[in-house]
Amino acid sequence: MNDIKKDGASLWDILSVIVKWRRLLVINFLTASIFILIVSFFLPNWYISRASIFPPEEETPGFGFASSILGGGLAGALSSYKMALPAFATPSDLYASILRSRIVSESVVKKHDFQKIYGVGSLEKALKILASHLNVKVEPEGIIRVSFEDKDPELAASVVNSFIEELNKVNNEVLLLRATATRHFIEERLAQTKIELTKAEEDYRAFQEEHKAISLDDQMRAMIDNLAELKKQLFLAEIELGVLKRSFLPTHTEVKRQEAKIDEIKKQINILEEGASNNKKEGELSIPFSEAPDLSLQLVRLTRQLKIQETIYEFLTQEYEKVKIQEKKDTPTIQILDPPTVPEVKSRPRRSMMAVMAGLLSFLLTTVAVFVKEFVDRNKRNDTETYRQLDKILVTVKDDFYALRSLFMRKKGEDNDRTN
Repeated sequence: MNDIKKDGASLWDILSVIVKWRRLLVINFLTASIFILIVSFFLPNWYISRASIFPPEEETPGFGFASSILGGGLAGALSSYKMALPAFATPSDLYASILRSRIVSESVVKKHDFQKIYGVGSLEKALKILASHLNVKVEPEGIIRVSFEDKDPELAASVVNSFIEELNKVNNEVLLLRATATRHFIEERLAQTKIELTKAEEDYRAFQEEHKAISLDDQMRAMIDNLAELKKQLFLAEIELGVLKRSFLPTHTEVKRQEAKIDEIKKQINILEEGASNNKKEGELSIPFSEAPDLSLQLVRLTRQLKIQETIYEFLTQEYEKVKIQEKKDTPTIQILDPPTVPEVKSRPRRSMMAVMAGLLSFLLTTVAVFVKEFVDRNKRNDTETYRQLDKILVTVKDDFYALRSLFMRKKGEDNDRTN
């Protein structure tokens, strides 16, 4: 306590000052609180409307290969807009970016005529005001929260609904573009596969006509069926990898997972093609069997090629029909968890909080003022060097103030003389 007294005021000195000026402190606290409370009643009420959207699905259910090309609209959107998701980004982040995009905001501004509502002449100013009242947040679990604040609760709900509609519109447009591109791609593959299938059929028929007695046993046919299925899976996996590489970075976990899947399928194909033989060239299309005659080996190869082409052609035909259905779909693609509602309770102003904060600020400023006054008065009574320096400063400031005042009055008088 003695150390405190040496340096300045003690704790009891501080308490005595507060007690001395308690009435002023309380009066200023109440005055500021009541004044701000009264002013707050003249401020308009603001309302927030909220909505929640489910995270987008990675694939469109029931659309196998087509869904991998379409990517639920997300991979398609990325490649269409020349974007690539980083490794830690999610499809929900993409939805949030679309909601904040200029193209969506412009549509909402024009739909609700915000330039007139906000009283601004340019679209840019309306977009800035709209963005300041819009909030889009992605929760850790992937749920997308959309909210908008406005003085009109019905308008706030309508704007949130418009943002969801525009998001659905953009997603549908992307799906349509991707479905059309996928249809063209499958059409080209179908035409190519049909040519290869026709050739395989003709080769097989020519061989059978020349060697009528040759046939395969059930075990060999089963191995050919398995190989054809693996070839189809490899065909699909390589296409999916190409789509992923257009949509994600090469280091993305989905790309790495797909590459590992392709490697595993190739291993299975090699096992069927090479069997236990170690001296076969990599990629040589030959199914192992014990000392098969030359005619049987030719038949195996022709049958295998025919089966592979038939399997791929059947697969592409099914996917072609599916993607045509997807291309003609016009159903909402956005799944809403909580639809926007008209808010009944205001979000601001929080009048009680404003009054308390104003009172506390007034109390703090008044406390500083009374301590400054006590400090000056004490030094004045003791006629200390500190007070004399403060007095000089005050006199200088006072002289400068009067000088500026005189200059301003003289300037004003000259302007009046010119006017007269």
